[in-house]
Amino acid sequence: MVDQRLAAEDGSLSLRYQGFPEGLKYIVPYPGEQGDLVAEPARRTGWRTIRDGVAEPGADVLLVGCSTSRIRRLPPQRSLVLPFRVNLLLDVSDDIDAMYRRVSRRQRREFAASRRKHEWAGEISRDEADFAFFYERMHLPVMAVRHGGQTRSTDRDVALHCLLRKGFLLFVTEGEKRVAGVLCRLDDRGRTLRMRLLGVLDGDETHYRSGAVKAVYYLTMEWAAANGVSRIDFAGADPFPGRGVYQFKARFHPITTLPTDHYRERRVYVRIEADTPRVRDFLVATPMITVDGSGRLVATYFRDAVRRERTDIAAEGPGVHATRVLDLDEFLVGAQRTPTRR
Repeated sequence: MVDQRLAAEDGSLSLRYQGFPEGLKYIVPYPGEQGDLVAEPARRTGWRTIRDGVAEPGADVLLVGCSTSRIRRLPPQRSLVLPFRVNLLLDVSDDIDAMYRRVSRRQRREFAASRRKHEWAGEISRDEADFAFFYERMHLPVMAVRHGGQTRSTDRDVALHCLLRKGFLLFVTEGEKRVAGVLCRLDDRGRTLRMRLLGVLDGDETHYRSGAVKAVYYLTMEWAAANGVSRIDFAGADPFPGRGVYQFKARFHPITTLPTDHYRERRVYVRIEADTPRVRDFLVATPMITVDGSGRLVATYFRDAVRRERTDIAAEGPGVHATRVLDLDEFLVGAQRTPTRR
């Protein structure tokens, strides 16, 4: 288990995460970015303190990564329960035009125009030398740019033996040049395609601006439609729909589900300890995918008399049972009116 505290430089907002180590990769980064927070040393808070609420956890917002059974023993006041991860699944039709119509007309036109301009094409490979090129020149550089020291990459040998040997690489080429790619695994006798590792050449932002990363998804969809695949697994996502990657994948209208792996029974308990303008700003800016008492996914937004919910951040869609907007004047009853100190 890990314990990390993040705080704004002026002390106006603080967040604390305790629980599964993977939370430092999947749970902490986005809220930290939203609050412009930086990590600092923390005194460990005991489980009994969190469970019984007998002392403040030393932060305005507390997040605990734990099991579903432990969640039931935590105080419900001013709290939310999030899935540790969600999966985004896309049903495939052999009619690729019908699949493309799920995307807005403007986005389809933009992709078609960029495809012609850059001469994008898909190249399939199962060659180990091509895997080495992809992993070293595409995937790792992207992970370094995105996550720095908090790498989210799969081990090289695991990627080789558990992904490439059971799937393939799809490269996006610009003329003769490979500029982006994705490592996929095929399951269910080739009926399920799982997109697992993605990269662009040398992590160069140029390939994001050109749309080459988008081409990875469109060309993978085309390959799947032409090769008998019935479902694409867009891989796991954090329970924060405001993340850019979540919003991009959502444009294809995938089904949002709980994971099928060991993350399925993990949850994130979120408790708000302070009621301040910065805390309210943070909550309104950070819509969440939550889990209700029946285990269903719910898109959760926040608002108050002066702050409107972020309707520009779409979280609804297949698999999301409902949408709710929490009134902060009601939700934060009982919270401190001053920032929580260590």
